[in-house]
Amino acid sequence: MRLRSLLLVFISIALIGSLASAFEVQFPGEAGFYIGKPMLYVITGTAGDPASIGQEGVYNFGPSKATLDGAEYYDCSFTVEGSGRAHFYLSIDSANNALTQKGITFGDTELDITPAIVTLKYPLAIGKKWDNKNTKTKLVAKNLVIPGLGKLPGDLSVDNVVAQATVTSQTIKVPAGSFDTLLVETTYTGSPLGIPMTLIQSTWMSEDNVPVKRSFEFTKPTKMMIYAMELSESNPDPYDLNWDGIVNVLDLMIIAKSYGQHIQYVRIPNPDIDGNGVVDMNDMEFLVAHFGKVYKK
Repeated sequence: MRLRSLLLVFISIALIGSLASAFEVQFPGEAGFYIGKPMLYVITGTAGDPASIGQEGVYNFGPSKATLDGAEYYDCSFTVEGSGRAHFYLSIDSANNALTQKGITFGDTELDITPAIVTLKYPLAIGKKWDNKNTKTKLVAKNLVIPGLGKLPGDLSVDNVVAQATVTSQTIKVPAGSFDTLLVETTYTGSPLGIPMTLIQSTWMSEDNVPVKRSFEFTKPTKMMIYAMELSESNPDPYDLNWDGIVNVLDLMIIAKSYGQHIQYVRIPNPDIDGNGVVDMNDMEFLVAHFGKVYKK
């Protein structure tokens, strides 16, 4: 009884002011990008190494950084054991509530964007749009591999790239579960050597500001998936909900804030520990049973 009374106190505190609001993702600050906290994804498409499709890898937003063209970017790595590593170079622009992207590397292929382009502009909401119409953007692809043709002999350089982003809503199912997401689609268009080129970068964002699914593909002059991956687990450590390495009161508060909610779509962190579709006392007791457990980071 004493345990349940204590848990109910946490619930009461956490529920104050927690009425549901319309689904949009506010700018979360640096902490809301889960810097240095591993997330597990499965590869669902790639032109670089088709044999890696179906393999699981670990994605980390930083914490290490790389200096590109005189500016610092988080080196966000995706590592598949035995199959190499991909890198996404991202910067958190707190002054403009945005996430910018400088480039991507996967295998031998490098994509550089100059200057860095806005990939997420907060708040994210259905119907929101943005573009780079006031910026001359250059895209350079090095060591690009085209299926059936092999590696291009030189760099593919595209000047005056037009980038347009739109936000829509989509419910999707990935290995980690079903998610209600905001789909951010950025379309890049240009004409290298007079040949129309289109690339589409798609990011499905959960309401917790987690990319549940990502893809980047050419649709012109040829259709080619550069990469695609999906979140494979919502909680890498089932009881350490905030991934700080220990099960403690902070994890308990995450459950308390959602207490009584029916979980139709997976949340990250996921407070429905037992997976019965509702955040209840069972989840509290599961977590308390592991209170103090330390995880290796």
